[in-house]
Amino acid sequence: MIGRWIFLRDGRLSARTKLVLAAIFVVALIAAFPLRLALGWADPGGRGITAREVTGTIWGGAIGDLRIGALPLGDVAAHLRPLPLLIGRREIHVERVVTPGAPPGFSASAAGGEGWLSLGDVEGQVPIGDAFGSIPATALGFRDFHFETSGGKCAGAGGQVSLILAPFGELMPAPVALSGVARCNKGALYVPMTGPTGLERLFLRLEPDGRWRADLVLAGLPVEVAAPLLESGFAARPGGIGISASGRL
Repeated sequence: MIGRWIFLRDGRLSARTKLVLAAIFVVALIAAFPLRLALGWADPGGRGITAREVTGTIWGGAIGDLRIGALPLGDVAAHLRPLPLLIGRREIHVERVVTPGAPPGFSASAAGGEGWLSLGDVEGQVPIGDAFGSIPATALGFRDFHFETSGGKCAGAGGQVSLILAPFGELMPAPVALSGVARCNKGALYVPMTGPTGLERLFLRLEPDGRWRADLVLAGLPVEVAAPLLESGFAARPGGIGISASGRL
């Protein structure tokens, strides 16, 4: 073994051999790079990505109890996407596998740098608990959603976003799903949503710094349904009743 190391350090090694050995060392180092450190690439400014546990390498790891701000994504598998590396872009893909008794599947890719953030290929559903404050929402859904910020402003957005509202009482015992197409509006992410009858409307606005505001308006409700909602925090609006909430992711 000693003889072998003496040989490797021998100045008679060709330049090509030295280059190959250096390349092998770099590849081995990259292959073993911890996912825990790479996760910081997608959150360089401390925007609010947290996790209970991160294990594995950048090519195949796991993140326990991943949260983006107030949104709980749960336990996900994660890896660095190789193709974006060809253009110098470090992009992490996360995916929550569907299992019996667990929330629906979810997947997304994230990349970030100084002054910019990108989310892409966002699909699936996220349970949100009380993240929407006084608005009785239970889950956020995404289909072909993408969102980019640059220089502190929304630089691009698209795809469908949906919000699942909890039942409004015994007379309306089923959840209500509202959905709409995301777009940029005055530097912020803006999603106007409507429900299945067109009488349910919600306007969601998310600023690049994480501040959000949501306005829910319900029209055409029977008095028996509207009265309890008015007592619980809803207020009269033109043509119906509504409630607003705001916060920060």
